[in-house]
Amino acid sequence: SGDIVTSDGTVVGHHDGIEQFTIGQRKGLRVAFGQPRYVIRIDPESHHVVIGTHEELARTELTAAGANWLTGIGETKAKREGGKAESTFRCFVKIRYRSPAVEATVERLPDGRFRVRFHQPCYGVAPGQAAVCYDGDRVLGGGWIQ
Repeated sequence: SGDIVTSDGTVVGHHDGIEQFTIGQRKGLRVAFGQPRYVIRIDPESHHVVIGTHEELARTELTAAGANWLTGIGETKAKREGGKAESTFRCFVKIRYRSPAVEATVERLPDGRFRVRFHQPCYGVAPGQAAVCYDGDRVLGGGWIQ
């Protein structure tokens, strides 16, 4: 259990456990503001559920771990050009099963990680969820949001 706090740290409520919340959640917060509020962050150390406006939910990038690439991204082009596989490429990324794929630039990082830079802000980026990269309807690969 812990406190429900606003993004500026003001305590506005209490909860029975952080496992009852997810990033982007709007319903069931048991606090009223007259305007919609969303879970923008969950802090397991302090047991705080941080809520804020829709604008505060926006993210322009994420890092994912445990990358599993299903295709040789950039390898075909690299072989034609006599070089190595591209470490940065454009694609579409989904961060939730029901959310639309969003245009992004993906950069492969060491240790099976990758960074996603969204071309427009993306809402509801949640650690522990999958980030899946697509080229049209073809899955390129993915990993787990950190």
